[in-house]
Amino acid sequence: MPIYYFHIRHADRIVHDPEGSEFPDLQAALHEANESLRELVAHALVSKQSSVPLGIQVFDEDGNLAVEVDIDAVIPQIRG
Repeated sequence: MPIYYFHIRHADRIVHDPEGSEFPDLQAALHEANESLRELVAHALVSKQSSVPLGIQVFDEDGNLAVEVDIDAVIPQIRG
């Protein structure tokens, strides 16, 4: 199974995923990235963290950006 890396994008930095996770395909990785971003944002808001994740960049095993998930796509209420 392919390995995908989820790098979490904040306004001022990117937190890199050094290990990655196996998924059957990009669609499965994208689904997990959407769910993960929702959970990360919820956790940041509930715990009153100063930095809320703005997105997740999904990279493939070769280091290529496969897809990016933005906060406004997973939480439509954020859109201005």
